[in-house]
Amino acid sequence: MKKNVIMVLMASLCLCTMVGCGSNSASQAKEVEEKVEEKTGPAPGTQKAVGIGDDWGPAVSSPIVHFDEAIDSASVSADTFAVSETKESFNYAALMGGEDSDVDPSEHITVTADRKITDAYTCDENGNKTDSSEYVAIEMYYSPDEGSPFCYDILTWQNTVCNPYELEVKLADGQTLKSADGREISEVSVDSAIDLSLDKALFPQLKGADLTGTYTSDAGYTLTYGSYAPEDDGNKHPLVIWIHGAGEGGKQNEIAVLGNEVTALYGEEFQKVMGGAYVLTPQTETFWLTYNENGDWQDNPGVDSVYLSSLKGLIDQYVADNENIDTDRIYIGGCSNGGYMTMDMILNYPDYFAAAFPICEAYSDAGIKDEQLKGIKDLPTWFIYAKNDTTVVPENFEIPTVARLEKMGADVHTSVFDDVHDTTGRFTGEDGNPYQYMGHWSWLYFFNNECEENGVNMWTWLAEQHK
Repeated sequence: MKKNVIMVLMASLCLCTMVGCGSNSASQAKEVEEKVEEKTGPAPGTQKAVGIGDDWGPAVSSPIVHFDEAIDSASVSADTFAVSETKESFNYAALMGGEDSDVDPSEHITVTADRKITDAYTCDENGNKTDSSEYVAIEMYYSPDEGSPFCYDILTWQNTVCNPYELEVKLADGQTLKSADGREISEVSVDSAIDLSLDKALFPQLKGADLTGTYTSDAGYTLTYGSYAPEDDGNKHPLVIWIHGAGEGGKQNEIAVLGNEVTALYGEEFQKVMGGAYVLTPQTETFWLTYNENGDWQDNPGVDSVYLSSLKGLIDQYVADNENIDTDRIYIGGCSNGGYMTMDMILNYPDYFAAAFPICEAYSDAGIKDEQLKGIKDLPTWFIYAKNDTTVVPENFEIPTVARLEKMGADVHTSVFDDVHDTTGRFTGEDGNPYQYMGHWSWLYFFNNECEENGVNMWTWLAEQHK
């Protein structure tokens, strides 16, 4: 009797267990099925941009895509992905008329274009190559005509950061990825939004630079500025001041730095020549050539900028805040609007600087008095321009000013180029000859360390100047 009772209890327990096990098995199977379904859908990802500064300005050179699982490095190559770029653009067609003649050209449009992929590989979050990883870098071709994240408005004369700027990343036709655990991925779903702010995107050439400075003068003008300091070795170092052109004004100093290849001043070659240098990049919201409270600037007859004392105040403050600046080796230079401002500064403060390098400078010679030029006669000054500059015509600016200085026996030097073209061998025109930039862009030669006079290298010359 006792034995039978025990058997019945065991049978009941087993039955209950079986029922329970069946329920758990169904639940677990459903969970596995859901996970499988989840993994067989499009692989989700987000991305951040890697940007560079080049001769013509900036470019987005690659996105770094962050997937939610590790990707097998062997499954990634330049053929794996397809990328298209959508970004803000000035409406040049509306400006030129034609079919868009009734459209206001000041209203920007968006344009879309495919980007050519040159390489792709798994990497860490900063783009350094690794084995299988959740991160994938997709390197893209860029040139003077493609890949820029800046929108230049010909009506305002200024650059802005493109808004929107998007990269659509897909798998190329017939291509698949593999996860690190061997699962085949036939589709990806990558958020196309790109945040180009300095704390979200990667700009390796800006490493060590602080582009967040602001200065408000007694005159009430606020200037933004960037700065770079060499390694503190206990020694004094020169200060190089770069003054941007018209297109690089605003409130974001990365525009002033990346709009031209100012990143070269932070680079190893320039820093080595200078023996380590501080770099200051002031920025005005408008234009350095502004000469009255109405904001007029394009017809400046050769008179002082409204920002003259404010810029000097910023420089004084920066020097005071950095005790290792050698005050006998403060150099100032800039291009176009910034070339004008370089001239304005040395004409008014000739004893403050050790050397100057105005590039395609826009200070009208007609407004410069002989007494002003006599004041800078002994200041080493190196003028740079191209003969075919149609924006700041040399015959109205550099040529007569240099001739007057030379007649005075001034310490004046020049690098004069026939035109402005690619010297890297990377870009050519339709005729197969080196790519031609606007003749106004002679600053390229300065940043590429290609300015010489009678065998004297301009960077080396600059490093040797002192009061």
